[in-house]
Amino acid sequence: MKKVWFLGLGLSLALVGCSDSGSDEAKKEETTNASEENANVAGDLMDFYLNLTTTVNGVDIDLNGYEEAIAGEEPPAGEEMEKMKEAAAASATQSAKAVEGMEIPEGLGDHKDAVKSFKTTLTESYNMKAEALSNEGETDLTAANEKLNEAENQIKEILDEAGLVSSSLISDLNG
Repeated sequence: MKKVWFLGLGLSLALVGCSDSGSDEAKKEETTNASEENANVAGDLMDFYLNLTTTVNGVDIDLNGYEEAIAGEEPPAGEEMEKMKEAAAASATQSAKAVEGMEIPEGLGDHKDAVKSFKTTLTESYNMKAEALSNEGETDLTAANEKLNEAENQIKEILDEAGLVSSSLISDLNG
């Protein structure tokens, strides 16, 4: 009888030990899956950001040239300024279309809405620049640049939340 009792006790302890290690393995697996998911989100987010800056930099060359020229010591005047202004307006319009056309990756999870909002803000900034540059007379890009700063703050927050090093959107787009 004692042998059966010891055998039952041994089996009970063995079952308890097996069930504990199973829960530890499940916890490890959940942690591993969460880490992989975060890495995928961060990778998708970084790919989106790099594609966005590369795409916009391909079409905003005239806009950047105009902004550099008017910020210089001796900005161009007359007909040269008007040509630069027209080219910058077209460039801003193309930049807005490029941002609008960027696809948001499906794997962004909780960040998807924030990225959509960032895209909208950045598009608005370029549309505001295009509108200001299309107007007659002196061009005031202050409101558009404030909107661009807002977009930069949005993307910095998104990148930080994803565990990525935030970058200067303005530098990346004007560089």
